[in-house]
Amino acid sequence: MAEHGCCPRSTQGNSYIAQNFRLAHLGRIVTCFSNTRAKIADCIPGCNGAGKTTTIRLLLNFIFPTRGRARIFGMDCVEKSREIKRQVGYLPGEVGYYGDMRVKDLLAYSERFYGKDCSGRGRELAEALDLDLEARIENLSLGNKKKVGIAQALLHSPRLLILDEPTGGLDPLIQKRFFDLLGAENRRGVTIFFSSHVLSEVQKFCHRVGIIKEGRILRVGDIERLRGQQLSSSPSATWDSSVRCS
Repeated sequence: MAEHGCCPRSTQGNSYIAQNFRLAHLGRIVTCFSNTRAKIADCIPGCNGAGKTTTIRLLLNFIFPTRGRARIFGMDCVEKSREIKRQVGYLPGEVGYYGDMRVKDLLAYSERFYGKDCSGRGRELAEALDLDLEARIENLSLGNKKKVGIAQALLHSPRLLILDEPTGGLDPLIQKRFFDLLGAENRRGVTIFFSSHVLSEVQKFCHRVGIIKEGRILRVGDIERLRGQQLSSSPSATWDSSVRCS
């Protein structure tokens, strides 16, 4: 698998557990999880509006569940939100920053949330992502703003990365560098949990997937096992890497 850029399996335990929570809005179940565990390099693929981003926001305590609870590192996501966030790197699907700040100033601002010097790490990430530290945020393209978000998520060497549609706006070369960075993080034991509706990313990178539709997990399992189940149920069916949800 390594020659295809996939991360090796870690020998460390799970970092994340989502357990028995749901969010309802206007009588509709937006997200509903039950006893779902994430391991190294997990993904929740699903079409637009399936509930991927809502799930991530629940885990990060940006919104609150209608009932139930979720845990990360064995800690309740609501009660221990501050402690959890110090150990999590988060990349939202859409990033928004102060336009008049330079990239280097934004990263310096970010590192103060974690109480440690991350300047060396910031320079490493900028070089890997071909990111100009002197540039002003307002002058950056969408793709370069996404690079800033990636650097910000990785800056403090978190135990867990939560990434929401992480490759949107990135050109193919930077996508490869990005997955190389994630591979390096994974090899040192970091758990990576991300959402995507690009099946080629899911197949290439993830060890396990949880398929979500209309807020509910339809299936969770190792990527190879799910492939095998699909092929056994329909001999002509394959995981088409070109498929995207509309």
